[in-house]
Amino acid sequence: MTGRTATAESPPPRLVTLRSGGWLLGVAVGLVLAVVIWRTVVIWQSLSVRVVGDGAHVASYGFDLSTCLVPRAQIVAAGFPKDGLPILAPPTALTVAGVGELTREMRARHQGRFLVDSDAVIGVTIGGQARAYPLRVLTWHEVVNDELDGVPIAVTYNPLCSSAAVLGRRVGGETLTFGVSGLLYNSNLLLYDRRASGAGESLWSQLQFRALAGPAAAKGARLEVLPMAVMRWRDWKAAHPETTVLAPDAALVKVYKRTYGEYFGSQTLRFPVAPLPNGSLPLKTSVIALRPAQRWHAFTWDQVGARANAAGVWETNLDGRTLRFLYRRDPALVGNPAAVWVEPADERPAPPTVYSFWFAWYAMHPDEAGLAR
Repeated sequence: MTGRTATAESPPPRLVTLRSGGWLLGVAVGLVLAVVIWRTVVIWQSLSVRVVGDGAHVASYGFDLSTCLVPRAQIVAAGFPKDGLPILAPPTALTVAGVGELTREMRARHQGRFLVDSDAVIGVTIGGQARAYPLRVLTWHEVVNDELDGVPIAVTYNPLCSSAAVLGRRVGGETLTFGVSGLLYNSNLLLYDRRASGAGESLWSQLQFRALAGPAAAKGARLEVLPMAVMRWRDWKAAHPETTVLAPDAALVKVYKRTYGEYFGSQTLRFPVAPLPNGSLPLKTSVIALRPAQRWHAFTWDQVGARANAAGVWETNLDGRTLRFLYRRDPALVGNPAAVWVEPADERPAPPTVYSFWFAWYAMHPDEAGLAR
């Protein structure tokens, strides 16, 4: 099902809200579940559903780890239960005009603005459809199960690794719906494929693009990585004026204003990662990785910026393809003031693209993680 849209003539549709209607402070009469985690907030999807996973012990999440393709000790609990962050499936979408209407409504309620020009978005174009997914929204959902031009996709973002990837949801003739497992591998999001009974669910790595545990891992199942870009809203809107935009959950407007600024501003990692890269490059250096043919090429954003011309453009040949890197820098922005994305310089589609911190890309792809020269 494709996300619904709203236009200036028809007001935005009612936004998707959590079934629970807010924070979970108690899960049953006489029982209060106190969850102490490093994240600023924990969002519960439903008070009526039994909470699975205690935030500390991997076994409490109930996933079958008898087939595990990575060291079992490197899978850890993230501090919140299974589905502790609510996915969006299917999401609601707004037109550019609808974004303006929503902003006016929010300002009238003294809630600030939903999306400003300097906000970072994941931009996806499939067939004739383009859609932007604001990172400030994705930070508190991590997974959006969507469909563009008839193609089912999972738009994913993990703030621990600042990792963004758009993954195909069709695997082995089946269209999967992904949830947030509450578990991590190398400090990175582990998705799980939702099953009605809960039986037969598998764990999938966002940055290895494959099943790591469960029945799908036993079959060697992998996910298709799709082209995408992370850029400022103003740049995406200018390039795609007919774009639609992921709408926020009305119940979480205040939550979306919270950021990972303190975490991004240090080199401290909150969960175990192995192997870690050696050298002087800071662990949380921003990296863009792309695969024009059979192998991945990774560049730091600073590498791209140093090679770009005065217009912020750098063209290079990778595996027989000429690709155009675009670099934009706004020193007024707090945190990471740059944005980097790739466009094909020919008629062929853009290559699969992923963003992450350097430590995460290296840990997940140690055999091919060397930065391109």
